[in-house]
Amino acid sequence: MAHKKSDSASDSKKSMFILGVHMGHTAGAALLKDGEIVAMISEERFNRIKNWYGFPAESIKYLLNAHNLTTDDIETVALSGKQFVLSQGSLSSSASVLDLISVASKVYGNLEYALGRNYMPLNKLKKIVFEGPASDKIARVARELISKKLNISEGKILFVDHHLCHAFSAYYGLSKSHEKALVLTLDGEGDGVAATVNVFDGFSFEQIASTPKEASLGYVYSLTTSFLGMKALEHEYKVMGLAPYASSKGEKYYLKTYDNVFKDVIWLSKKNPLVFESSIPTNRFDRYLRAHAVGERFDNVAGAVQHLTELLVCKWVENAIAKTGISNVYCAGGVFMNVKMNMAISKLPSVKQLHVLPSCGDESTPMGSAYFAYIEYCHANHIAPRPQPITHLYLGPNFDDEVEKYIKTKNLAKKYTIQKATPQLIAKMLAKGEILARCVGPMEFGARSLGNRAIIANPSDLRYVWQINDQIKMRDFWMPFAPSMKEGSELRYIKNPKKFAAPYMILAFDSTELAHNEVRAAMHQADFTLRPQIVSRDWNEKYHDIIAEFEKLTGIGAVLNTSFNLHGKPIVMTPYDAVDEVFEHSGLNHLILGDYLLTKKE
Repeated sequence: MAHKKSDSASDSKKSMFILGVHMGHTAGAALLKDGEIVAMISEERFNRIKNWYGFPAESIKYLLNAHNLTTDDIETVALSGKQFVLSQGSLSSSASVLDLISVASKVYGNLEYALGRNYMPLNKLKKIVFEGPASDKIARVARELISKKLNISEGKILFVDHHLCHAFSAYYGLSKSHEKALVLTLDGEGDGVAATVNVFDGFSFEQIASTPKEASLGYVYSLTTSFLGMKALEHEYKVMGLAPYASSKGEKYYLKTYDNVFKDVIWLSKKNPLVFESSIPTNRFDRYLRAHAVGERFDNVAGAVQHLTELLVCKWVENAIAKTGISNVYCAGGVFMNVKMNMAISKLPSVKQLHVLPSCGDESTPMGSAYFAYIEYCHANHIAPRPQPITHLYLGPNFDDEVEKYIKTKNLAKKYTIQKATPQLIAKMLAKGEILARCVGPMEFGARSLGNRAIIANPSDLRYVWQINDQIKMRDFWMPFAPSMKEGSELRYIKNPKKFAAPYMILAFDSTELAHNEVRAAMHQADFTLRPQIVSRDWNEKYHDIIAEFEKLTGIGAVLNTSFNLHGKPIVMTPYDAVDEVFEHSGLNHLILGDYLLTKKE
């Protein structure tokens, strides 16, 4: 199926393009045109393997084709990260090399954990590998292989530090005026670093603190996720969703587990309170949990690690503000996907402005590497940089013009009742209690559905929580849904005294009493918090109008929104994904495909 092309076939002749590429976990690519991110996508949407690790060949192909470009038109290919293992999933196909790396990693891990805080001798060995001749050789091989894969000059390939990618994506991706700001990055690790504190001011920046991966709060959370029987680097959101169930009527059952297992593992340094320290290398925290956490209740473990995370990160943010005097905070890195932690940060009196990059895990690092390369290019060529922040995230393929042909080619009218999908019709169906899937317009980037690849329902009735979980999504019972709220109507449902923008489902808020009635099914059922998407008509006219029509009928200015996918699979991209992968294999009865509504015949 073809993708829609850029309107201007002469773009390559008059514009400067940079390709940002991430070929690690959640691989993907971004295209920057004259300082603006014009498209961004993850490889998982093409190969249908969630959070896929490897070289994003299809993502790159899409970005180039959609804008009528060849690699000759690309000024720079900016890769996020400087340390590479040329694994089978990325560039190499040598099984023997992989086996050797696996054995060496296991031996190294056992030594590192056994040495505890005395792991510094191993750091010398690590520096030889990652900063010495071996690292240089890996970089040369990586550059050569990427050059061949993309048919591009090696001189056009730039490797950008992992945490700089996070920092640049947060600041230049969200700041409109490029004012002085505190920029924080926090994840499991990237290029051996787990956290950084930076000051950005226009087009200059200074990193004032960094934490090595051996004291990674992100590793503590992800390895706890694995300990609980879930997938690390994928199911952390499930742990966050489970955590509130370890409290009831003000009693915090998890605190004993926190004291027994987590309290003395990681802390902020007394010498430099912007840096984390730990009693063990936390990248080996799985070994610690097997020795200390067996027998603890699963919900208390989730509550304890969430408590630790909120406690430490809030103190870290407060320390950074106190050190710099800057209360305007920008954040990126996988740990900031934790919306409950973000809510705790937002409530800090010292935080005056909070900007969290949407889908801020490694999938967004291509944006940061592209911004970095763009500003470097401008400085080198004595050009005033004019980076443009992202607004909406509808940066993927749009298949609406192809839907009618797809319906005819697949003879879908034989299987389904098909009619025009007007906002009025969809709103009436929602009001009557129908659940509808939506594959409309350009696909949104990132881990969160923002309406165009979504399953939507009436947010006031708890019956839909069970129905979507059991019949459609097949996911864990404790996981909450989220609301999409019409801009202006959100004031009735969320408590937001600082008036922080919330268009991306990256911030959580306490709910109002009215919300408990009108959006009850779209909130967390244990603590009644909401993770909203505030829908602007300027950004998404069709989706906004559905909510507006639903509000006319019901008085409710929101709909329940969950991502359009089966559990464990990526969000759908194409009409084929929507129909063959999900619609046909779930309890869904209605699918909005472009301008058409498909309903299963009884």
